[in-house]
Amino acid sequence: MEKISLLDCPVEFDGSSMLDILSLASGRAFLCQNRMGERIIGDNGWGLDPMNGIIRFGEREFTAGILGTESSIQNTWLWSWAHTESGLPERCTATARRIRRELPELAEFQTGKFMLDELHTGHNLSMICVGSSRDNVCYYRCPYDGGAIFVTVAGLPEEIFAPADDREFLRQYIDIIGGFYCDHRLLAAGFLHQNATPFEYGGNVIEAAFGERAVRFTFERTEDGLSRVTDISNV
Repeated sequence: MEKISLLDCPVEFDGSSMLDILSLASGRAFLCQNRMGERIIGDNGWGLDPMNGIIRFGEREFTAGILGTESSIQNTWLWSWAHTESGLPERCTATARRIRRELPELAEFQTGKFMLDELHTGHNLSMICVGSSRDNVCYYRCPYDGGAIFVTVAGLPEEIFAPADDREFLRQYIDIIGGFYCDHRLLAAGFLHQNATPFEYGGNVIEAAFGERAVRFTFERTEDGLSRVTDISNV
């Protein structure tokens, strides 16, 4: 499936809001991460060669792009392009630098190093990276003593990025809202958009067309200003 950028999603969102962009990105990101985990990683061990941009899962080898590192000692995130002492080749940091250019309003992607918190985690930053990338990529967290390095994984089978049908889509959507803090309307819109599923929206309703099945998502506004889904039904 050809990659569809979340930044082209037709619904209104705040390009300077980490939570808005994360909400748009997380649906497809979770879907593809779960598929990679089931079909590629499984029980395989991993090995990373950051200087050559290679990551291995068992006997399978893929191209790795270095996004950044999280320090469990300092509780900070450091983008690869800001880690001037790493000696990494430019091609290994190209994805992080390109996404920095494509998200000019998002302060977290313009700041080389900053503190981590519940919203600003390596996983959340990486989900935005893979969602914003022009390429079909997933990400992987490679832990080490005192922290972890996050990398993109390219060259995965096309099946990892295939559109979800209605059942897989709804199952994934419900799983996400059950345990992930996000705007439910933007989650639905971003997921549908990147899944190439036609949808119409207006007010607090989104209607999506999965072939012969049409699904309506109804939302309400919460006290913290986010949208929460109140009903998912067939039309």
